Amino acid sequence: MELISLVLLIIALLFGEILIYQHTGLRGLSYRCWFSETEVTQGDTVEFTEVVTNAKVLPMPHVKAEITLSKWLHFPEAAYTVTDRSRFVTSYFVVKSRTKVTRVWQVQCEKRGIYQVERVMLVASDLLGAVRLSDRSNDVGKSIIVLPKRFTSHGQLLAKLMRYQYGEYSAHTSIYTDPCILAGVREYVVGDSQNRIHWKASAHIGKLMIRQEEPVSNRIATVILALQTNAADSGIMTQNTVLLEHTISVCAQCLWELMRDGWTVRLCVGEKQISGEYGQTGYGSGMQVYHRMMRCLASLTLENPLPMSGLLRVSIPTVTGETLLLITPYADEQVKEWKQKRQGAVCVTGHARDYAGCADLVVEDEKIDRE
Repeated sequence: MELISLVLLIIALLFGEILIYQHTGLRGLSYRCWFSETEVTQGDTVEFTEVVTNAKVLPMPHVKAEITLSKWLHFPEAAYTVTDRSRFVTSYFVVKSRTKVTRVWQVQCEKRGIYQVERVMLVASDLLGAVRLSDRSNDVGKSIIVLPKRFTSHGQLLAKLMRYQYGEYSAHTSIYTDPCILAGVREYVVGDSQNRIHWKASAHIGKLMIRQEEPVSNRIATVILALQTNAADSGIMTQNTVLLEHTISVCAQCLWELMRDGWTVRLCVGEKQISGEYGQTGYGSGMQVYHRMMRCLASLTLENPLPMSGLLRVSIPTVTGETLLLITPYADEQVKEWKQKRQGAVCVTGHARDYAGCADLVVEDEKIDRE
């Protein structure tokens, strides 16, 4: 009789435990997560923090967070599965009564893009695993922008790429001069401005000498980024995404070199936006504008590229003497015709893809399989 009573008591306790967890298991249980940075560069490592708080007396012995985010955010220390687009990370917690548990992961940003935690399901169970409760957490922090990494394996690209721009083609210069850049001195002639007299040189030589100044160059450029890896008449419809990422990295390096050298730059991107228009920025200079252009490159989805013919048609120069730079995975006859007409520079990023022989520079990547 005592044994039966003990068994009944145990069964009653188990049912009571199940009922308690069913009604109060998720009460007072909350989950938060966030990235330590909002903007990083491809290849960087950031911290991803999870906080589980149990505000009630009842302990939670089994709490699991099922996190869904981009597969390009790598959790090397976590348990995860990966599909074509997503990574599913599982994080386990044991949370005592009135306790907060914090966990920090090191996350590697493997590819440029704009990412956020897509979904978090918080799953809790009782001591015996008989009760399974789940709820979705919406406190997932801000998105993280992963900027493209500049391609630096070939050194400085601009000096190699623009040498023809100032060789075969004439350079446009201004009639104005820069008083901060001295180009030498010469003897004074009638009509010279007196405020350009070099008094120290005049006293040394014994006659009036005029300070010569460098002309102000018209350093305005439009960088045109093509995002179609094959010509329209090639019959190949599949995009080479690895080649496109390499092309974007080359574009990032060219933009950085232009900004460093004091150019005023506009970026035209061969990807249609939701509105149907192609992407472009306004003219600007300096590192602040450079970062804005890098964020534009980070946001590219590569899902709706603008054909080469359309890109070359819409990215026409708007400033007299403007330098045009086309960065493209391939060059065909229409690119050659554009170059002859616009006197632009052409940078081809694909090995053996300069079909028309018009590239000023070919920047290949050894990591990409050669065709």
